Amino acid sequence: MIEVEKLSASKEKILSTIKYRGPILPVQVAKEINFSPLFASAFLSELKDEGKIKISNMRVGSSPLYYLPGQEEMLEKFVPYLNQREKEAFQKLKQEKVLDDVSQDPVVRVALRAIKDFAVPVKVRINGEMRLFWKYFILNDEEILGLVNKGSKGPGKKEEVREEVKGETEEAPLVKEPEVKQASLFKGEERPLAEKKRDKVADNGFVIHVKDFLSRKEIEVLHIVAEKKKEFEAKIRINTDLGRQTYYLIAKDKKLVSDNDLTQAEKKARGEKLPAVFMSQGDLSKKGRAHLEAWGNLVRFEKLEL
Repeated sequence: MIEVEKLSASKEKILSTIKYRGPILPVQVAKEINFSPLFASAFLSELKDEGKIKISNMRVGSSPLYYLPGQEEMLEKFVPYLNQREKEAFQKLKQEKVLDDVSQDPVVRVALRAIKDFAVPVKVRINGEMRLFWKYFILNDEEILGLVNKGSKGPGKKEEVREEVKGETEEAPLVKEPEVKQASLFKGEERPLAEKKRDKVADNGFVIHVKDFLSRKEIEVLHIVAEKKKEFEAKIRINTDLGRQTYYLIAKDKKLVSDNDLTQAEKKARGEKLPAVFMSQGDLSKKGRAHLEAWGNLVRFEKLEL
């Protein structure tokens, strides 16, 4: 009984601390309740499961922030911890309030999907066409309507927009990936990027497109291992029919993927005790297809459309 009361008192102290200090890190909570960071994280996890606190998508170092419902605006003071591209996307969204997704360049699209604490996807129907917009997180639906209608021209558009605005929505339906010999791991559907082909991006364009693809597929990047001009390696987490699975991803800018490419991916993944995913906009060579048929349980191939 005493232990239960002590645990309850610790939780109440955590809630009181967050109420006073605002968004907080687990290590700061540990100091407040004189527990180890491990126990503090356990308490925070329980409070989150109980719906009493929220957890940020952004990280300060390697840790998320915990905060009370209603303290969302206080997360803005941690914007300096975002990377440069994310900070630029945040400032653009804060200034313009609403951004049309198809009007943004790939760098901004990737960044908007990364700053989930501040950029909220909103589906809007304009003249029969469903469009994806990003709203600044503190805006309400009426404010969104006004801003979208301000940018719309022609009679009747205000009514159509009003009917379709939905805050806190998932992204609009996406176009399925082209079929490949092997069933795709990426269950999420793709959103049409635009009626025109997306612009080529110089220098690190390949990596930007890979990250954009992963974001649109709602694939979580756990850790970036290597990031080069024509190559990207990372540990990723994918939603599969068997639950969330971790893979070692190798993406390369190649026109033809060989059996050697797949073998090297297997070796790197095996060193991390993970299955491998090789991603490229190129096609599999004849030997590559044969290797995949024989060793498909160890390595998967995903076609990347730029």
